[in-house]
Amino acid sequence: MAMRPAALLCAMLALLAALSLAWSVKPPPAGGLTVVFGDEPRTLDPAQATLILEGRILSALLEGLTVADGTTLEPRPGVAESWEMSADGLTYTFHLRAAEWSDGRAVTAEDFRWSWLRVMGMPEAANWELMKPVRGAQEFREKKISAEAVGLRATDSRTFVVELERPTPYFLALTSLMTFLPVPRTAIETHGRHWTRPGHFTGNGPFSLSEWCPNHRLVALKNPRYHAAPAVALPVITFLSVPPGPAQFNLYEGGMARWVADPPPDLVRDLAGRPDLHVAPRLGISFVRMAANHEPFRDNRVRRAFSLAIDRARIVKTNGAGQVPWAAVVPPGLAGYGGAPQPPSDPEAARELLKRAGGNLPKIRFLYPAQKEFTVVAQALQATWKEVLGVEVVLDRVDRKEWSRRRRELDYELCLSSWIGDYQDPNTFLEIFTGDSGNNQTGWGDAIYDALVKRAASERGETRMATLAQAERHLLAEGPAAPLYVPVTIELWDTKLRGISENLMGVHPLAGVGWGK
Repeated sequence: MAMRPAALLCAMLALLAALSLAWSVKPPPAGGLTVVFGDEPRTLDPAQATLILEGRILSALLEGLTVADGTTLEPRPGVAESWEMSADGLTYTFHLRAAEWSDGRAVTAEDFRWSWLRVMGMPEAANWELMKPVRGAQEFREKKISAEAVGLRATDSRTFVVELERPTPYFLALTSLMTFLPVPRTAIETHGRHWTRPGHFTGNGPFSLSEWCPNHRLVALKNPRYHAAPAVALPVITFLSVPPGPAQFNLYEGGMARWVADPPPDLVRDLAGRPDLHVAPRLGISFVRMAANHEPFRDNRVRRAFSLAIDRARIVKTNGAGQVPWAAVVPPGLAGYGGAPQPPSDPEAARELLKRAGGNLPKIRFLYPAQKEFTVVAQALQATWKEVLGVEVVLDRVDRKEWSRRRRELDYELCLSSWIGDYQDPNTFLEIFTGDSGNNQTGWGDAIYDALVKRAASERGETRMATLAQAERHLLAEGPAAPLYVPVTIELWDTKLRGISENLMGVHPLAGVGWGK
């Protein structure tokens, strides 16, 4: 059958784009590494970064108090060479090593204090809520107290004391996240929002920003001022900006990139058995957001009907990359957390709930990002809701930027979403649905749920975990999230690379990566 003119034109344009990309990619210097970690980073400001891609790049350019171990994910010494916690779990004292910024200035405790306060006070800070455990963080953000009243003290240039509102068992893990990275005050005050550009960027990580060609590549050179520079094996890392799709794999197979993170899931079937393919469970959950401030999803009976109608095993089969069907919000694998019972799919109960809610729904818009892996999931859900509930669901496929904007602005009725845990604790999945969380993005608020999450924050051990499980049960019964599955991390890396390990969070400290024999 002859190809239609429009299809032929699209195919030719795709081929030309792939060839142009291949021709423009320069081989790295001897011993260097070229990676494809995703599309273009939106920012290199840790206060505003949210993408996994951005976090991976920032971990090469900046170093926090701690660094997550690439195998166990346990916090290891970073700029802080040691620390102590008080007996009541409320005060951490970090002792900084002799470290320098890439411009030669010393990295000080005041740098961390200023950087953390900047996140707390910045209106556009993406994940400032992660700072909430610090005493006074919320009040400072609301301009109710001064910076001096916040529980952050630089008692001398190399001693940083952090006081918490309440014991936070995962606090040390937070200190390795990009939100908690130090930033160069001098560069920011001199260059404003342009401080992240090459020539302006000052870092303290194992690599220094050398080049950033938007929508093409970012180059980072080994930082000779890094405190452990002799142990950094790679002289340069080149990050290519390549949208998800076949071009990523083609660059890898062609030898132009030797590490690809999150290639298309359908590659798992095609490449099964290859030693350079790595597939591991991810600390995350894929789910459908339901806009609880829009009809018909103001009615919890409708929300429950849409969730109970889902055949999660069917959804997982659409990709076949090893995702785990999952009907709860908190994924498995978290020590000490039994979790809430997963409500089973129940088409009959779903139809009865919708009938009691009035039935006969108008067409429902289903927003999702324009990637093949999400398209097949959206299509499977569309078919399921039609078969079980008789509801006409219209697929609303947009680019990721538009998807993010509309999700934030609640410009949707249903929205395909996911959440990757920031740390290994159920709170990272439950806190996002509290009424005051900027990550809620559903229009849903529930006083009972908020009170349970808040109560758990003041508890410890088994009591805390039991309260969180109670909160999760309430969220599943009343909330705006229909869980789908536990995603997987899919990566391709050259078998000669060393210092990379599979783990729940896809964390790979680049300072330890190098070439073996």
